[in-house]
Amino acid sequence: MMKLIMFDMDGTLYRTETSFFPSVQEFARRHAFAAPDEAFLRGFIGQNGNDWRVWLGQLQLGIPTEELASEFDLLEQEYVKTQGELFPGAADVLKSLAQDGWKLGICSNAPSWYPETILTRAGVRDLFTVIRVPSRPNQTKVMMLCDVWNELHPEHCAMVGDRADDMQAAFAGGFFAIGAVYGWAPEELERADVRIHDIAEIPTALAHHWSQEVEPESPRAPATVVSAPVVPAAAIPRPPVVQTPAMTATTQAPLSPEPTVSVLVPEQTPSGVVHAPPQAAPIPSPETPATARPVVLPVQTPLKPPVKPPVVAPVAPPTPPYRPTPKPFTPHPAEPEPEPPERRSWNPFRRHEDK
Repeated sequence: MMKLIMFDMDGTLYRTETSFFPSVQEFARRHAFAAPDEAFLRGFIGQNGNDWRVWLGQLQLGIPTEELASEFDLLEQEYVKTQGELFPGAADVLKSLAQDGWKLGICSNAPSWYPETILTRAGVRDLFTVIRVPSRPNQTKVMMLCDVWNELHPEHCAMVGDRADDMQAAFAGGFFAIGAVYGWAPEELERADVRIHDIAEIPTALAHHWSQEVEPESPRAPATVVSAPVVPAAAIPRPPVVQTPAMTATTQAPLSPEPTVSVLVPEQTPSGVVHAPPQAAPIPSPETPATARPVVLPVQTPLKPPVKPPVVAPVAPPTPPYRPTPKPFTPHPAEPEPEPPERRSWNPFRRHEDK
């Protein structure tokens, strides 16, 4: 099973302020103009270079825009090589992911030298197998990330970024979207699948996400348990109990070594219910005369209501199926088929006409 995780550079792996801000300040001193503040410069971080070139042209320094852009790139490369830093703990996280079988990749809007220089300086370039930067004008992260998936077809794939275009690329490519809140635009990460506040949280987020997807359901515990409502015993209606002499005789005393005979004597209660408390009488001995023997009343069992036979409804005789009277068929004269109209193909890349 292939596991792939792609990273954005600025604000995700790399602390852009360690090289970009000093480069702009040095560039402004060289050309004698006031350097913009950091709040203005952070709008260029993580974006493609078109907006940056437009701003360079608006400076009106009397130098072609492309020449200014090339000069700034060389200046920034020097600061990246000497001062550029990854986020604290990023190198350890990358090594841990590689040991767990994850293939590492970069998806960035920066020029090709940018991730190569940063990863080489940090000593983690050999951990990455995929580096994707724009290879043609207006190539977006959505295009690059979809191309990566179409080439590798990973079973597990994730994208870590700090801006909205990172999350959009992850959704378009079917990647698990991890938003880096510690980056440059936390307000753009509302649609992320999960948001992290430190790069060290990435392994935990990955393990938690895929453990929920592949964890089998326990056969003993249902997925959803709905408990029945609890009804108090006092609220349950009970039918009135009418006691009969036969019912009062159902209570028996524990067996004793000498057999006894229960004699039922009706007793009138104030409620009108007749009770017959059991009385035990000893079995007469052979010396007891026959006239002195107690009278034993038979115990009557409660009568059961007669079982009524089920009522069987009479079965109606089957109705013969309805058969409509067939109508005479009158053939219509054959009409000539119209010729198919000419049409053009919907595919704009085809150079011929379909007829």
